[in-house]
Amino acid sequence: MHLAFVAQCGASTVRGRSVDSEASTGRCGRLANMTVAAAHYQVMLLGSQDERRGLLLDGVAARLAELGLPGGAIRFLSVSEAPARNRRLPAIAVFLGAPGQTNDTALVRELIEDSLVVVPVVSSVIYVQDEIPPQLRHINALEMTRAGVGVERLVSLIFEAFRLLRRERKLFISYRRDDAQPLAERLYDELDRRGFDVFIDVRSVPPAVDFQSELWHRMSDSDVVILIDTPGFRESRWTTAELAQANLTNIQILHLLWPGQSEDSTSAFSRFLQLQRSDFVLGFPRRGRWVRSETVGRICAEVERLRARAIAARHRYLIDNFCDACRDSGLSVRVQPEQWMSVYLSKRPPLAVVPAVGVPTSERLNAIADAIMPGLSTPGECWVIYDNRGILDRWLNHLDWLDQHLPIRTVRMSNVANVLRTLDS
Repeated sequence: MHLAFVAQCGASTVRGRSVDSEASTGRCGRLANMTVAAAHYQVMLLGSQDERRGLLLDGVAARLAELGLPGGAIRFLSVSEAPARNRRLPAIAVFLGAPGQTNDTALVRELIEDSLVVVPVVSSVIYVQDEIPPQLRHINALEMTRAGVGVERLVSLIFEAFRLLRRERKLFISYRRDDAQPLAERLYDELDRRGFDVFIDVRSVPPAVDFQSELWHRMSDSDVVILIDTPGFRESRWTTAELAQANLTNIQILHLLWPGQSEDSTSAFSRFLQLQRSDFVLGFPRRGRWVRSETVGRICAEVERLRARAIAARHRYLIDNFCDACRDSGLSVRVQPEQWMSVYLSKRPPLAVVPAVGVPTSERLNAIADAIMPGLSTPGECWVIYDNRGILDRWLNHLDWLDQHLPIRTVRMSNVANVLRTLDS
């Protein structure tokens, strides 16, 4: 069971470990100090064997390290090794397209018939006919150049396919309209093209909606906040509130510093990216209207890199706080290898608890129930815990209503301690 994806958390896999008492690792046995267990995934590299292969291997290795997974968690297979792959382990194929790589093959046909994901990679979508075989041309191709442009998106796609990152790719752009709207809209368009669901106030909030509440809701479901820090940004009441909300809810921030702006030590979860005048045509920022294409690409690549760490950090927050609440209630809890938790009770079967980053949906709850409940050794209750800060009241009420009709239960992180106290009573 690959609960890391099913729960939409994207965190590292750890060995089960009891955290029911004070330990040398800290108050509740922090995950950062647990021993990481090897996971097993397979990537078949087909097509051209050019320098993109090395860039992809390096990118995957870096992403594994960011998530706290062992370097050998993902095994790469050559064309000759692919037919002998372990069919019991998750697998994906990447076809590196190039001129001369346009012949259909029996191996690719077999992978398609086995319903495996095959990712066609081209230097540009205008060269699909010239770089990949006809049997793959019905699949939407991904662009990646030999200079490495696009490698971060390909790496993310692999981790999403293995259920190590959630498939929803949600971002929030915070900025001052008077200073940076052209840059914000340019980033929106480019990130949307790269498969992100981007929230930007002028395009994403419909009329007659409580503007601020909608902002907090969308931010709570975002992987990363992109903050465009122009002169005067920090003095704005609205943008300062957005920064404070991101810090409050442990959301990671890609903090774009306008030329001349310095780092802000109050941004607890920020990664700073300093923009220079050279990032703009003729060295003239002018609200970001003339930002260079290379700069936009650099920002998007940084978003891809930060996203994995951001999701993993929020997942760790849920597990750490749940374990602390169990300890305070005198309950024994164990983190399972698939990143859900077992709470051991004296008067009833163990409780299965799955952490979910972002806003739970009925589709996600359905996936969690299908994945985890058949694997429980004894029929017991299953919870999905989530951070409810910022989520709209109407959505919280919707989740409460679902609890009355589904075999699993959603529990707000703010209410975990109260609910735990009633378990063994």
